[in-house]
Amino acid sequence: MPYRLYVFGSNGEGQLGIQAEEIVQTPTIAHSWPEEKGISAVCGGDNHTLIIASDGSLHHAGSAEKLQLGPVPSGQPRIDHFEISDKMGVTLCAAACESSAYIRNEVPDMPGNTTATTILVEGTSRWGEGTFAENVLPHTVIDFAAGNWHYVAILSNGDVFGWGKSRLDQLGPKLSAQQRITEPTLIEESIPFRPVKVVCGKEFTYLASDPSTGEHYLLGRDKFSLRSSMPANIKGWKQIGATWHAVFVLHEDGSLTAWGKDNMWALLPSKLPLIEQIAVGSEHVLALTRDGRLISWGWGKHGNCGNLESLGDKVKNDMVSGFWNEIEIPGTIKFFGAGFCTSFVLTAIVEE
Repeated sequence: MPYRLYVFGSNGEGQLGIQAEEIVQTPTIAHSWPEEKGISAVCGGDNHTLIIASDGSLHHAGSAEKLQLGPVPSGQPRIDHFEISDKMGVTLCAAACESSAYIRNEVPDMPGNTTATTILVEGTSRWGEGTFAENVLPHTVIDFAAGNWHYVAILSNGDVFGWGKSRLDQLGPKLSAQQRITEPTLIEESIPFRPVKVVCGKEFTYLASDPSTGEHYLLGRDKFSLRSSMPANIKGWKQIGATWHAVFVLHEDGSLTAWGKDNMWALLPSKLPLIEQIAVGSEHVLALTRDGRLISWGWGKHGNCGNLESLGDKVKNDMVSGFWNEIEIPGTIKFFGAGFCTSFVLTAIVEE
């Protein structure tokens, strides 16, 4: 069954995997994506994209000027197509503004060996996030995320490690005074549960326990009431995402909860239908409804919420706020993801 990857949004550096142009508001096929490959993860930086295919191969596109895609031939500041990376065995990835990080969970060769995880980092190190090329952690990484200038990993034993910008408590108050953490460091915050999920906003880190208990914790300042507006728990969560300044939690019952900055666009549209899946970008949300519709809302200036012309005067200052845009894409949706004002939708095409 062939796949097609539709892309839309900001594309000034070719980060959508198609020829560079500032705004792509109509879902467009990225012909450079191999039609035989599914997708398991999409990570977007400021102007670059990382994709892990379902066969485990790593692909990238976009700006290479800051070495966020690794060394490239001279005279090629960007890659405007999806190109397979030379990094093998990557199980998780994350992208900050101008850097990329990859996790290799190594399998022990013999009984009794300690499982080690290798972290690879490339790109700019404005706040220490790209200082090292390679580092090793003592346990498998079960979840991994990036903010604008920091990275956080949850290990299989429950430890949480982070590095990069720390001065606003996004790596915990104990590391805040250092401002820059230049290698993976244990976050010694007293997290009152064993976390299994992490998402990062611009300057915060959000951790959640198993859905059966729904405990959660926020590292960072209480800007936009990110901490003081947290619900008591998020039991029964299915997916969690974060924009730069807000947290979104999809529950198993199809309901969506959100809190954080809402003075630019309403975090949740009114009369939102039951949701099956979500993908959360820097300032927009994609959602698949339970009746099979792909909808979007948020800041759509770069086309990342799709073509907004049919919404007319409802759209103010490029904000899809209080309502949603429905996006028509051929085929059956198999995966979708969101990055820095970018959107990616993989469909399966049934050949007649």
